[in-house]
Amino acid sequence: MNTKPISPKHHAIIDYLLVGSLLVLPSVLRLNKKARQIYAAEALILLPYIALTKQPVAIKGIIPLKTHQKIDPFNIAQFALQSFFSPFRKTRSTLLFNIAFTTIAGVTVLLTDWNKNR
Repeated sequence: MNTKPISPKHHAIIDYLLVGSLLVLPSVLRLNKKARQIYAAEALILLPYIALTKQPVAIKGIIPLKTHQKIDPFNIAQFALQSFFSPFRKTRSTLLFNIAFTTIAGVTVLLTDWNKNR
């Protein structure tokens, strides 16, 4: 019995919220300009990947959910690694935002039941 509480649908909704947070929160939090630009670029890359994954709230289901599942850990690792780069270490608020974002994304992946509703 799988006890992971996040369904693929909820995973996708969280993904959309995370992308939205990349577009809005860095400006609201007044993070440095370079970090804001990087987050905006990352959001624009992630949005089609989420919207095109075969899941209940997809815009067009093209990418298999299993492929999304395999790619997610690489995305999270990339966010974790960028904590070591200057634009993200420059200020405490930017570093904390990046760590929080990475943690939320990582926990979402770990708690997703990828086989639910198949």
